[in-house]
Amino acid sequence: MESENTTPSKKQKVFKAVKAAFLVLVVFFLAKYFVDNWDTIKQLDIKPAWGVLVGSMLLYFVYKITLASLWHYITKMAKADIAYGDAVTAYLYSILGKYIPGKVFMLAARVPAYERKGVPVRKVAVCFLLENICTLLGAGFLFLISLLFFPNNVLEDYGPAVIVFIILFFICIHPKIINFFLRLIGKLIKKSDIELPFTYPDMLKIVVLFIGNWLIVGTGFYMLVSSIYPLPANELLYVGGVYGLSAIIGIISIFAPSGIGVREGVMILGLSLIMPQEYAVIIGVVSRLWSTVAELILVGSNFVLDKAKKRQKMPNE
Repeated sequence: MESENTTPSKKQKVFKAVKAAFLVLVVFFLAKYFVDNWDTIKQLDIKPAWGVLVGSMLLYFVYKITLASLWHYITKMAKADIAYGDAVTAYLYSILGKYIPGKVFMLAARVPAYERKGVPVRKVAVCFLLENICTLLGAGFLFLISLLFFPNNVLEDYGPAVIVFIILFFICIHPKIINFFLRLIGKLIKKSDIELPFTYPDMLKIVVLFIGNWLIVGTGFYMLVSSIYPLPANELLYVGGVYGLSAIIGIISIFAPSGIGVREGVMILGLSLIMPQEYAVIIGVVSRLWSTVAELILVGSNFVLDKAKKRQKMPNE
């Protein structure tokens, strides 16, 4: 017996059109970046240590999958979760949203999977906000620690100040402080239920997990740099901190798709202190290729697995 409702609804048609427009925008901004930087890419005359380079990309894969798991962990603690596999799928699809100016596209890409399970959009939005706060805090902590390993004596007299900032860091992640600002946002949007239902130990646990994940990607970035310009192991934290700082500036620059241009500028500035500037420029460009290729592989693999899973669930006709 044929299904009575084979014609896509208006909502489904709109959703498909939005998805198509979303993908077009992603392709446009990615293509624009590589066209703008094609001359630099053509001039790359490097002979990387391929084994180290492959290892760095594997760590980037681990970093992204762990981020997806942390996203699910946050939604679970906020009682806004869906099945783990669906959460990871939604997260990996949302990666494409970072290549469009404005971070709202990353959130928009996750919402449908949660709406289908009856999770309110504002709850997903609060979890998304918390994820971004924890991402910034994790990167910020890695950068603060890296200052203690600064490659020259410029910060020699500022070690105590760095320690003070680290202490302030752990004070500022208290839920009472975060919820104070969330209440202000709630008043602006006339919503009263967007506070985080977390205790301070909960927040500590989440932030420490994000810090650990930043150490993973910081190590991956150090391996990427070392595959092009070998560096001693004692500069790992500094290089990871440079990556963390460049990510912070990139996230804050909401009108730059994926922080393109801004992130590389910060990276080049930081790396120029420990290597010739021409190598820092090369690494700035290669790092974009490194992260973009890894993310597209993850999104593509996710798409194939998602389609295969959906086909398995389809009833036999």
